[in-house]
Amino acid sequence: MRKKVVIILMIGLLSSISGCANKEINGKKDEITISVAASLTEPINKIKEEYESANNVKINVNTGGSGTLKRQISEGADVDIFFSANEKFMNDLINEELVLKEEVCSPLRNSLVLVENNAVSEKINKFDDLIGLNKKIALGEIETVPAGEYAKEALSNMNLWKGIETNVVYGKDVKAVKTYVESGDADFGFIYKSDAKDLKDSQIVLEVPSKNHKEIIYVLAPIKSSKNHKENIKIIEFITSNRGKEIFEEYGFNMGDK
Repeated sequence: MRKKVVIILMIGLLSSISGCANKEINGKKDEITISVAASLTEPINKIKEEYESANNVKINVNTGGSGTLKRQISEGADVDIFFSANEKFMNDLINEELVLKEEVCSPLRNSLVLVENNAVSEKINKFDDLIGLNKKIALGEIETVPAGEYAKEALSNMNLWKGIETNVVYGKDVKAVKTYVESGDADFGFIYKSDAKDLKDSQIVLEVPSKNHKEIIYVLAPIKSSKNHKENIKIIEFITSNRGKEIFEEYGFNMGDK
């Protein structure tokens, strides 16, 4: 009788181990989709890598202009978390009841700089020097790219917008603006300071005074309709943790209030 009990227990244990193994092999990981402003691409990918290595989760990162990402969510895109480069598009989602106001946090700050392709012969010392130059100036699409909106606001407040508007070329996001300048398709461009850390064929010539535009605040929240709320909150907690702070600061961001 004792031998039978032992055999039964062993069979049960082996079945349990086999079941766990099959679950690990055949089981599907939870998938979380994060829509993030293009300027967050590098730090978010690093956060994704570290989070996935410690959790049984697959994170899909969708990048683009914050306005474009917001529109996708409004139109029903399957997104779990939204990380916008401004407050405006997150507020739109709150008003559409797609995000809960109390779950929004504002963990990051940034600043705006003017970069110049290294092949440009005319060097400028102040923003007024842009007037009269027959040079292409790249900005993000003003309606969908916060960096473009901030740049236009600053140029307008410095009474320069009308003088350069005809020379402006637009990019679908801030990464596209950076590419235009690096490749020489544009002579100058307004990008975030965090995006200027790894310039190869261009350089920062001026930093835009923050008094000339709204504060550059990144806002983060889970999407209300997501079925992965607990996991979304865990990921957001990691993004805003001390480790998340280290990663963002490594890429040139400033941490704000959570």
